Amino acid sequence: MKVNFRIFRLLLPVILLGIIASCNKKPDTIGLDLVDHNQLLVSDTVFSVYALSSMEDSVVSDETSINLLGSQWTSTFGLTVASFYSHLRLSEVSPDFGTDPHVDSAFFTLVYYDYYGNINTPLTVRIYEVAEDFYQKDSVYYSNKKLQIYDTELAHHFFFPSPEDSVVVNDSTKTAAQLKIPMNQEFVNKVFFAEDTNLSSNEMFIQYFKGIYVTIDSVDYPGGGSILYFNLLNSNSKVTFYYNDSLTYTLVFNSNNARIENFYHNFSKSTDQNFINQIILKDTAAGEQNLYLQGMSGIRTKIFFPDLDRWWGKNKYAVNEALLIIPAASGGSYYPVSENLILLRQNEDSTASILVDQNVGDAYFGGSLDDTSNSYQFRITLYIQELLKDSSDYGLLLYPSGKTVRANEVKLYGTHNNEPDTSRMELRLIYTKLD
Repeated sequence: MKVNFRIFRLLLPVILLGIIASCNKKPDTIGLDLVDHNQLLVSDTVFSVYALSSMEDSVVSDETSINLLGSQWTSTFGLTVASFYSHLRLSEVSPDFGTDPHVDSAFFTLVYYDYYGNINTPLTVRIYEVAEDFYQKDSVYYSNKKLQIYDTELAHHFFFPSPEDSVVVNDSTKTAAQLKIPMNQEFVNKVFFAEDTNLSSNEMFIQYFKGIYVTIDSVDYPGGGSILYFNLLNSNSKVTFYYNDSLTYTLVFNSNNARIENFYHNFSKSTDQNFINQIILKDTAAGEQNLYLQGMSGIRTKIFFPDLDRWWGKNKYAVNEALLIIPAASGGSYYPVSENLILLRQNEDSTASILVDQNVGDAYFGGSLDDTSNSYQFRITLYIQELLKDSSDYGLLLYPSGKTVRANEVKLYGTHNNEPDTSRMELRLIYTKLD
């Protein structure tokens, strides 16, 4: 793919000005006030693209801003379970519980941040003790990491999620909704009645009690379940011991805690045959009908533009604007699509990097859901220009935003879907033919 660089250099100011003008002008008028109307003609054409969805291997999931916990089973994406590991820290070292203390109860409180899915479905949470060391600093953990745990349960709690119900404290003050999990006697004996040496510092305590594993039983029917978002760094997220009738002692979470998310997917439970063909059977033609995105290290989509090279040929064009149009085919009250998507370029070594277009600014680059058309749009003019300058095309990678801390699922229309009266993923090019 060769370009007449002499003409390209002469027209570069026109191209750049056209890009800037496109933020405020209708696409079909871009650049018309900058060139001779009798010599150059602005044209608008649409290209089909090639795209295919696939499983994502894993994502970095330690010390995330919020922690996900839950299970859901959707007809398209199958079964998902989100769990997490975390240290607990002493609120006060070498606590004095007095002589012959008795514990009335112990509760693990988690402060809700948000949720995704059907919260009318009951869930069952289980908590276990971690049996191996894990670290907060100088370590990177991924969402497929499984730490060793002891078999003995420290908590087993059946509940209906209530992330929208605020909690009243001190008879008047309202605080964010909370999940309170009763801890059992095994936990009380292990922690509250530990030897004094093990409670003498947080380092000694974490060496003695390495942490907790918090998980949810898998929901057992399609359309059920939810993924709950919790803020462990909220001061009300903690473990509280109530002892000697009126006294309390707490174990806390803070920025020094190691925390790791773990995500499990069983895509084979999907009832969407196109999804099964594409994700599990790896049918390379299945992306023509539908494409898919899922957070929590679920599903990504890879995009190529194979027709550009044939279109360019030996012709001479100046690209004024390139828009990638991505229509969503799903959405609903229980499982809303992602408000934003992320688009990256894949490099030769399979790493990913941001597109040069994104450096212009998010308002220019795009990626937000248009509620009216239920679609997303990215402006990738500079990226397309790079491809037309004989750059190798290793593809674009499409993800839902917040893929480590958001559970959103998105079903997209494919590149050649055969449903009537629907749109498809496509590349719209506005260009000027130079001769």
